[in-house]
Amino acid sequence: MRYAIYFLVVILLLGKAEQSRPKADPTPLGIPFQRYTVEDSFGRAITFYLSAPPKEEEGAKNPVALFIEGSGCQSLFRKRDERIVGGYQNLLLREAKGRARILVVEKPGVKFLDAPARPGSAEGASEEFLKEHTLPRWAEANRAALRAVWTLPGIDASRTLVMGHSEGGIVAAMVSAESPQVTHVASLAGGGPTQLFDLTEIRGRSRVGDNPGDAERRVQDIYDEWARILKDPESISKFWLGHPYRRWSSFLTHSVTEELLRTKARIYLAQGTLDTSVSVRAHDVLVAELQARGRDVTAERLEGADHGFRTQDMPEGSPAGMQALFGRVLGWFLVAEAKAK
Repeated sequence: MRYAIYFLVVILLLGKAEQSRPKADPTPLGIPFQRYTVEDSFGRAITFYLSAPPKEEEGAKNPVALFIEGSGCQSLFRKRDERIVGGYQNLLLREAKGRARILVVEKPGVKFLDAPARPGSAEGASEEFLKEHTLPRWAEANRAALRAVWTLPGIDASRTLVMGHSEGGIVAAMVSAESPQVTHVASLAGGGPTQLFDLTEIRGRSRVGDNPGDAERRVQDIYDEWARILKDPESISKFWLGHPYRRWSSFLTHSVTEELLRTKARIYLAQGTLDTSVSVRAHDVLVAELQARGRDVTAERLEGADHGFRTQDMPEGSPAGMQALFGRVLGWFLVAEAKAK
C-alpha cells in the first residue's frame, strides 16, 4: 500500500512537470520570436513568444523580461502588407540589445494576427476571450509562461523582470506578487488605487462649457454603472466602456497598490502628467504608499508625457517616448542585477 501511494505521487509529479514543459512550434512566423505552448493551472493551452537567444558563447544564460500589454483583444502581432509586425515587444527587444530574452503571452481567446476593428477594447472578441479575460486568469496565463521559460536552456531563472503597460500594470503587479522568483517589476501608466479612482478622478475634472454640477453628475454616473456591474458581475454580454461586466468586476476589485505591497521584487513606476487614461494622482498615491512602507521604489513622473509616454515635441504616434522608457527600465534591471552578482 505504501509503495502504491509512493508511485502514485511520482506519477502525479511527473504529470505536473510534463504540463509545465513548453512545446516549441517549428512553424516559421517571420518574427524574431519563437512560439511555444504550455498548459497552465486551469488546464488551458497558453501561447507565448520568446525572443531568440543572442549569439554568444556556449552555455551563456540570459535573464527574462516579460512584457504584458494593455487592454484589448488584438493579437501581439499584426499583418502589414506582406510583413508581420509586432507591438511594444519589438521595441523592448531592440532596447535589450541581446542582454535579456523578451517574453510575451497571447491572451487566451486571441489568435495569432487577430485584428479587431477597435484595438484596446473587447468589442468583436471571441466568446472564449470574454470568458477568460479576468485579472486572476490572465495573470495565471503569464505565470504559466514564466514557469515554462524558466525551464528552458539558456535562461537565467534567478533574474526576472515583469513589466506591464496600462492594464498590464496591475497584471504585472499580481504576477510578481504570486511568483517569488520575480526579482523586478515595472508598472508603466498602470495606476495605483482601484481603476475606479482613475475613472472618477478624470471624469470629475472641470471641462470647458460645464454647467454647475456637471462634473459631479459624471462621477455619479460611473458609480451608478459600477453598482449595475456588481449586480451582474459575470455577464459577458453587457458592456461598459468597451469591455464586458465580467472584466470590470474582476479588475476593479483589485489595485496595483495592493498587489505591489504583496511582492518582494524591486519596483519601477512611470507615469506621464498628460495621461488622459490614468490619473497622475493615482501614481502619486501609489508612490507615497510604497515609500511609506519602506519599499524599494524607483519612480518617474514624466512632465508633458501622455499614456504612451509621447511628449508634444514628438511626432503624432511616435513610440520614441516608450522606447526610451524601456531602455531606462532595462538598464535599471540589468545594472542592478550585475551589481548583485
